[in-house]
Amino acid sequence: MADNYDEFGSLRVLYEISGLIRSGEKLEDKFLRALEMVKSAVECDSASLFIYDEQKGTLEEVATVGTRVDLIESTKFEMGAGLSAWVAKQRNSVLLPDVRKGQRNGFRSFISTPLIVGDKLTGVINIGHKQQNYFNEKHQRFIEIIASELASTIERSKFEEELVEKNNALVVANKEIEKQQQQIIEMEKYQILTQIAASISHEINNPLTTIIGNIELIFMKNTDIDEITEQKLRIVHKESKRIGKIIEKFRDIKKIVIKDYLGKPGEKMIDVDHSADL
Repeated sequence: MADNYDEFGSLRVLYEISGLIRSGEKLEDKFLRALEMVKSAVECDSASLFIYDEQKGTLEEVATVGTRVDLIESTKFEMGAGLSAWVAKQRNSVLLPDVRKGQRNGFRSFISTPLIVGDKLTGVINIGHKQQNYFNEKHQRFIEIIASELASTIERSKFEEELVEKNNALVVANKEIEKQQQQIIEMEKYQILTQIAASISHEINNPLTTIIGNIELIFMKNTDIDEITEQKLRIVHKESKRIGKIIEKFRDIKKIVIKDYLGKPGEKMIDVDHSADL
């Protein structure tokens, strides 16, 4: 097996990929540029990156430089078709120095490495070369280091996405809380107004009833009241009745408050204690 591994070039690429991963570029752009750097470093013909979709339970291709690199694509495994799915399941790197002995077309030398963070699978990276026995164990170790960097990037990206989702959910929840708090304030206004209405009705209506009742009693039992006194009593009686009608309007204060504060379409009313209602 030929030793065509450029150790200094690989170290430089590792440094560049490390800087790329810390950059603010889009995740998809990072993947593509990282593969381009890998292809340049090991001088392979193609490089492909697959990310593991936890919901589907399969590997999804996210970036490729050259022709997509995979083998035995017609063979089905638990995480999909091809050698990448098998490597993902086994969670071990595979180095195949000559995968097509006796054949002139296609990849002859192949490396497939899983992307793992802790005990969690995040994807698979493949590289291929048309020359047999091109890759060696040094290339494999180099790809394993790249895989570790990419795995951490993918996992961090997923974590950041979860944080964004949770933050958005918190924003929605805070808006709902603010809405409920505002509604509670409006209901407190409602309770205060109904209590005021009840107090006014009680404090005025009771003595007013006594006044009206006594005037009517005077009219019933005294037929010899002089004309001027009778006119004044009737004025008092009339105005007392008018005051009574004004007091009756306070009994509709609940409807007025609901219309003014809680009558907005689509808003759910908060149930409160109506013990102070009229």
